[in-house]
Amino acid sequence: MTPSERYINATGAAFSILKSDEQLPGAIFGEVAMTCLVTMVVLLGAVNGKSKSPMVPFMVGCTVIVNILAGGDVSGTCLNPARAFGPAVVAGYWEYHWVYWVGPIGGGLVAAALVR
Repeated sequence: MTPSERYINATGAAFSILKSDEQLPGAIFGEVAMTCLVTMVVLLGAVNGKSKSPMVPFMVGCTVIVNILAGGDVSGTCLNPARAFGPAVVAGYWEYHWVYWVGPIGGGLVAAALVR
């Protein structure tokens, strides 16, 4: 039903981007920055009592879209270790998989520190 080229591309998705050690600093920074941005929008828009807004679902959606468009070519924009784990299992990709854990966790910690 699906040509094999498309199936291979679909199972690799974000993991077909990181192929060398030279790309690691940009990918890690991208994952940290993009996750921090999404987390800040959620924390300030939905959690913080002073800045709560009914527009948070729209703002989070727009932030994710901007992150995907801006960071898709840098790291694949996983933004979530759980979202990266499933495709890694299917694709059998473990070489640079740690980036998709370190980046989002670091971004969440940075966002929490900034909001604090």
